[in-house]
Amino acid sequence: MMHTEIRRPRAAHIALLAVSALLFCALLLIPAAFRPAEAVTQLTDATVKKYEEQLKVIAAEKAEISKKLVTARQNKSDALELKSYLDRQMNLTLEQIDTLNALIEETADKIGKKQLEIIDKKADVDHQRENFLTRLRITYEEGDASYLELLLGADSLYDFLTRVERIGYMMDYNINLMEKYQQAALDLQAEEEQLEAYQAENEKVKAQLADTEAELAQQRSETEAYLSTLEKTISANSASYAATVEREAQVNAEMEAYIKELQAKANAAYVGGEFIWPVDIKWARISSYFGWRTLYGVKDYHRGIDIPAYSGENIYASNAGTVIKAEYHWSYGNYVIIDHGGGKSTLYAHSSKLLCKVGDKVKQGQVIAKVGTTGNSSGNHLHFEVRIDGVCQNPIEGYVVQPK
Repeated sequence: MMHTEIRRPRAAHIALLAVSALLFCALLLIPAAFRPAEAVTQLTDATVKKYEEQLKVIAAEKAEISKKLVTARQNKSDALELKSYLDRQMNLTLEQIDTLNALIEETADKIGKKQLEIIDKKADVDHQRENFLTRLRITYEEGDASYLELLLGADSLYDFLTRVERIGYMMDYNINLMEKYQQAALDLQAEEEQLEAYQAENEKVKAQLADTEAELAQQRSETEAYLSTLEKTISANSASYAATVEREAQVNAEMEAYIKELQAKANAAYVGGEFIWPVDIKWARISSYFGWRTLYGVKDYHRGIDIPAYSGENIYASNAGTVIKAEYHWSYGNYVIIDHGGGKSTLYAHSSKLLCKVGDKVKQGQVIAKVGTTGNSSGNHLHFEVRIDGVCQNPIEGYVVQPK
């Protein structure tokens, strides 16, 4: 006689289903705040961490500059040194604002993605809830009588035992369905808590950004007030200004030699084409022309043209080329030099912010910096130079056309 191995029926299935139903009802009644949930993941994304580290570095640099400012204010013998500290302080604050904006953008992106995940999770939870409720209703409506009819309908002992096992599987299915729904609900709760954490972080960074922007406005006000004082001091002390003129002449000699050396090494052909006006054409006025001029009673040779414009206005590459300088200098402030090949180069000085770095290949008309008043400057403008083999030329004589 052939023997078939049959699993023993589990007598606790029906009781277990009843307990499961009670658990489900309890799950619906217990407030969400008291339900167990997975630990909410903190903002540990690598990109976010990178921005946070940048902010720490900037804060440390700003603290160092603040100390130097205190010392420089106590010893005003070198006015340009104090001005350079003020410029660098503003540059660091602008960098801090850029980093905070990037962090806000990154967090907002995470919020958007998390909101989409929550929408999907809610749909999944709702779907599983409906499935479970449907199974619960069927089980309730059929009740014990339905199971009894199924068992009494057996025509042999083997058939009876098989039907008992089938009922067990049905019970297991209902329990598994409930457990999946519970887990999906808990996952949804964790996602919603993480979204709240992202939103709270975003609001915190926005508040920090508002404080930093207010700090920048105060720094700009302080710098403008100092510029006014500096102008009066220079006017009253032409000897001091004459020393500054000598220092700038030395800077120019060094610049000529540096550009000539780099261009000789590169030995690049001229990129071709005409030079364009380096700012928007609405800023067409030239406040100081190329050549000799008298400032504060002292003769001074101006090696470029000054184009007044609002702080933050775009500065454009006058022609295509390679950036060979992009840094801060006590006289030029934040400045850029572009090598156009064939011994031709252009210089853009006193910017509030640099948007390129050494080695960058730039196109004609590309924004390379923002107008400002850094360095030896007493108002927002672009100081623009054209150099041939390192030597300054008059920009509006055969190079750029002044807009009408």
